[in-house]
Amino acid sequence: MKERIIAEARQLFNHLGVKTVRLEDIAQQLGISKKTVYQHFDSKEELVRLMLETQLNENLREANAIHKQVADPIASALLIWDRLSHYRRTVNPNLLRDIERHYPTVWHLFQSFRTEYINTILIANLHEGIEQGLYRTDLDETVIAWLWADQSQRETPYDHSDVAIKHHFVRGLLTQKGLYLYEAIKSRDE
Repeated sequence: MKERIIAEARQLFNHLGVKTVRLEDIAQQLGISKKTVYQHFDSKEELVRLMLETQLNENLREANAIHKQVADPIASALLIWDRLSHYRRTVNPNLLRDIERHYPTVWHLFQSFRTEYINTILIANLHEGIEQGLYRTDLDETVIAWLWADQSQRETPYDHSDVAIKHHFVRGLLTQKGLYLYEAIKSRDE
């Protein structure tokens, strides 16, 4: 039952934001009592924390799978960017704003996760790309990784501009050797 409650909360929080969804709303959607929800969670904050942990861990597993299964750092970078953009498009912006405003300990969890994601996924990709001669050696891996995380999460000015931004960003990382491989990947995907 606990997993069902978390899943329903995730659905509602991602659709409507955290502030507007009450525990009663979650219980009603599941056809259970509010008391049943409180048997599994001490507070709404605990439910928000567990929902966010579940969601973030799922995203980290997916990114790790991409990182491990796709040996080419450029192809991996494009897929990771798509994964990050997908997260932005499928999560209501109010979710994170509400968490930041009303649940500071949960917000700290999100910030810690973001740092871990940047340090384990994005910097690893950049490091591998540099080692393979595909990415420029003058890149500050930490700065570029934070910029990557930030840019992939920004709202874009018009439909499909996130694809153009992704390609401009990745092209800016590349050496001549990397550009040759990038063009091959891009033409294969078109």
